[in-house]
Amino acid sequence: MKQLAVLTLLIFSPFVNHAQISTGKVESTKKKPASESGKAAKNPENKYDPDKGLMDFTAFIGAGYSIGSHKIEPNGDLFGRPLGIREEEKMVNRWTYQAGIRNRIHRYLSIEGGLSIDRYGESYEFKSQTSDSAYSYDRKYNMLTLPIQLYFTYGKQVQFLAGAGIQPYIPLSLKTKTTIMDSLGRDVSPANSKTIEGLSSAGINLIFSAGVQYRFSKYASVYVIPSYSLGLTNIYGKQEPHKEWLNALNIRFGMAFHFPESTKEKKVKDPKSVKEKKKFKW
Repeated sequence: MKQLAVLTLLIFSPFVNHAQISTGKVESTKKKPASESGKAAKNPENKYDPDKGLMDFTAFIGAGYSIGSHKIEPNGDLFGRPLGIREEEKMVNRWTYQAGIRNRIHRYLSIEGGLSIDRYGESYEFKSQTSDSAYSYDRKYNMLTLPIQLYFTYGKQVQFLAGAGIQPYIPLSLKTKTTIMDSLGRDVSPANSKTIEGLSSAGINLIFSAGVQYRFSKYASVYVIPSYSLGLTNIYGKQEPHKEWLNALNIRFGMAFHFPESTKEKKVKDPKSVKEKKKFKW
């Protein structure tokens, strides 16, 4: 009888131990969601990612400081005259203004097109050593240009650009301020003149640029992109006494505004979610 009791105890002891463990308190291994812990998970979509938006539509507006130079020579036709005092002219630096679009069309290529008001200046000054007479003039050429450039572009948030293109132009006006003092020091200057006569109807330049653009937010950038324009056509008409080609180093700077491209993607139906044809169940 005692042996039977011991045998019975040995047989049922594992079940008793298992029952004690199963009825004990088991802690959940699941982590509490962030909302329960009081810490909201940060949404990465709200952060500006410079790796995205390379193909955004971009518009820019800015100004520039133009350091000009020129090439001038007598007109070889019947209307030509010697250069005279024009050989002693000095170039005058002017402010310019531009606006347009500059967008990437490839990972390493961007295209720029826009409008620009380019200005070139010339001046001459003479003072007599024996009297109070003096003579000087200041010319300002205003041109409407349409620069079109193709850039090699490297970088994302900080972009380095270098490129070239063409710059067609249309002369807008030629302003001249002349100052004349006679031998007694009296001002006998004529009125300032503004004309377009004598200028060619249109022309074209080559343009070369290199600079940097820094995108400091999702919607805006700043840029400094100096450009050099090389005059290919004479700015004067065929019957003018001289021929002239204008060149300039234009230190351009300004702001660019980005309009992010659409990131919406077409929803592709999961083939598993397609309802299967109902089969007749026997």
